[in-house]
Amino acid sequence: MRTKPDLSYAIGLPPEKAIEYFKSKGYALSWNWHDTWQEAHAKAFTVAKAMRMDVLQDIHDMVQKALDEGITLQQFKQELTPKLQAKGWWGRKVIGDETGAQAVQLGSPRRLRTIYQTNLQTAYMAGRYKDFMNNVDDRPDWMYVAIMDRRTRPTHAALNGKVFRYDDPFWDSFYPPNGWNCRCRVRALSDGDLKSKGITPESSAGKLSTEGKLVSKRTGELREVTAYTDPVTGMKIAPDVGWSYNPGRAAWQPDLDRYAYKVAKQYVGGGLTGPDFTRFFQGKTGGNFPVAVLDAELMQPIGTKSQTVYLSDETLAKQKGEVEGVPGHPDLTLEEYQQLPDIISPTANVILQDSDVTLVFVKRAGRYYQAVVKTTRSGESNFLTSFRRVDDIDSEVGRLKRKKGVKVIKDEL
Repeated sequence: MRTKPDLSYAIGLPPEKAIEYFKSKGYALSWNWHDTWQEAHAKAFTVAKAMRMDVLQDIHDMVQKALDEGITLQQFKQELTPKLQAKGWWGRKVIGDETGAQAVQLGSPRRLRTIYQTNLQTAYMAGRYKDFMNNVDDRPDWMYVAIMDRRTRPTHAALNGKVFRYDDPFWDSFYPPNGWNCRCRVRALSDGDLKSKGITPESSAGKLSTEGKLVSKRTGELREVTAYTDPVTGMKIAPDVGWSYNPGRAAWQPDLDRYAYKVAKQYVGGGLTGPDFTRFFQGKTGGNFPVAVLDAELMQPIGTKSQTVYLSDETLAKQKGEVEGVPGHPDLTLEEYQQLPDIISPTANVILQDSDVTLVFVKRAGRYYQAVVKTTRSGESNFLTSFRRVDDIDSEVGRLKRKKGVKVIKDEL
């Protein structure tokens, strides 16, 4: 008999949206939990110290099974544990590199519980966000709901029952989950609900600030989180470090220009390794797909207002040789397109400005590739206009440099 996930706070959530959210994720290998940051998790599935794709795939597939089939935590651990043990990703091990040896925790029952609960809760809440946004005309106010028991964090308990409009900036940072193993959720309310309960929605105006929280005791590194000051108690409330974002908005309504360069790049990389880009590459979906991000120094020469670089379905069709009269580059594989975030980047070997609105990147990634990015006349958007392999790199770069008006931004061949 099919059983539901043993997450009491997930009861009543629409599982199909949670499944859709999780299936859209690609992969990111990371050593520390904070290497993949906040919004990037919406498109990049990662587990700290799971540095082998087969290990990450096993964990991902079991989380997907938990969502698809509703298996319990106990079933999750029973099935996944022997797989990880067989691949050596289990227990505490001493791992050394040029900086010395350190003891690290790989798989364990406690870690599997955290992976299970965190990923399922995030998926369910992101799915619920999509439903809420589709119904904001009828239920425009949202209530923060905490599970009020002895395990509830005092800061989460302090938010219990608070109501803000769906578009209040509060939800940009406090839409749950707000930490590891957070069980909080949100309830959407109608005007009738507010009237019957005697509730007046709050506003976070003037009550939000930023503060630094420690992410690494070893390095002393701090990262910013958003803090909310309760107007009644004066308590300053902040999510756990790394949780100060809205997973639903990042998944369903991403504006990559809102994110820091590093986060946006991680988000794009996760998207390219996920099933959505595979379908786009196969011509099953259309529109524009984000494939790279420009840093501030590369935005400036071409006067663009956006850091995001898109690949349009029209350009992809030309690239694949599907447009009559355009030879294209049909030999390029899906895996080569997945390298675009690292090719269109400050780490490219050669970066040239070919016109007021065009940048050319040449980078060695196993072999040499050339990518051309052009911003629109308004500077509101950027598009990949050409991507190809380069065999005679010296000849090609020399030809580009000889073109009239070309400026060399970087040349490290």
